[in-house]
Amino acid sequence: MKKNKIPKIIIGSGGTCGHIYPGIAIAEELSKKVVPKSHILFIGSKNHMEMQEIPKFGYLFEGISISGGKDKFCSIVSGMILSMELICSFFVIKKLFNKFCPDIVIGTGGFVSFPTLYAAQKCKIPILLQEQNSFPGFTNRIFSRSARKICVAYNETKKIFSPKIQTNIITTGNPIRSEIMQKIFLDKNQACLNLGLNVNKPIILSIGGSQGAHSINMAWINGLNKLINLDIQLIWQVGKIDFIKIAKNQNFYHKNIIMMDFIENITICYSAADIVVSRAGGLTISEISLIGKPFILIPFPFASDDHQNKNAQILKEKDAALIIKNEEIEQKLVDATIDLLNDSIRQNRMIKNILKLGKPKATYNIVKEISHILDL
Repeated sequence: MKKNKIPKIIIGSGGTCGHIYPGIAIAEELSKKVVPKSHILFIGSKNHMEMQEIPKFGYLFEGISISGGKDKFCSIVSGMILSMELICSFFVIKKLFNKFCPDIVIGTGGFVSFPTLYAAQKCKIPILLQEQNSFPGFTNRIFSRSARKICVAYNETKKIFSPKIQTNIITTGNPIRSEIMQKIFLDKNQACLNLGLNVNKPIILSIGGSQGAHSINMAWINGLNKLINLDIQLIWQVGKIDFIKIAKNQNFYHKNIIMMDFIENITICYSAADIVVSRAGGLTISEISLIGKPFILIPFPFASDDHQNKNAQILKEKDAALIIKNEEIEQKLVDATIDLLNDSIRQNRMIKNILKLGKPKATYNIVKEISHILDL
């Protein structure tokens, strides 16, 4: 790269929070140390949450028309639609490349980033991949041979890739947004005050992923009276779909229950919680590994390549989390959570073990690899 030239960077990111927020975390670190915000461009779907989320952080964003992942190829009609979307997106992105002239393209996984990485491959633009989960997704596996560097969250992920590219893989951990890193140890008393909760009563934080989780919601609905009778407080991310139905039921409005469709102030909720219940997405696991909270994981059984179950098994093997199968949560979740709240010895052991998995310098190390590729 020419001396004194400010590099231009494209980030292909989208679909879910688990792919969007790592991209934002990388962009934040880049804009602090490498390039101004105006030299970073995100490419994502017009049909997913990145269309609203990424511009909130002040980054340029271009939307493409792509609506789903590789599973859509299971149906002939949807497969044909997706194929057309991919072809059209490729030509749109090629025009963007000609206009923006990127020096590197970063992919954070998910099918939304596929056409961006394909265009980078065809245009011979350097690629860096970031993989959040223990089992790499379809898109990152496809472009792994073309990538200059692959930054993974877990050592176990390396063996999934071809032996020929092992020297290009580095274990960095998952990039975490500066907002979370700065507020990650917020005082619990202040967090409870901000949320209107009682610091002297147990608090559960339930996160169902960015879209919510119907099965987890049903478990809380069935066990809500038990929690209320035991004076246990619940911060409950319901998701947009179930929130509309649940919000209509006045029985769920109680001083011990905070119910939201999506949690914007996640750092405050993390600080207030005594126990976190969530799906087993790689990003959430990385955040909890830095915070250190007793953790109950419910892997989403239909996640691509069963990656959530594989993520959860890593924590289970290290006695860093309690795992409940999705099909068992209505019978087990409430009682298992109450039991864990009453078992301080196990809580402390889980906290100690999960903190060993935390990688606070992940974002810094990923940006260092980007800088090396750009020869800065």
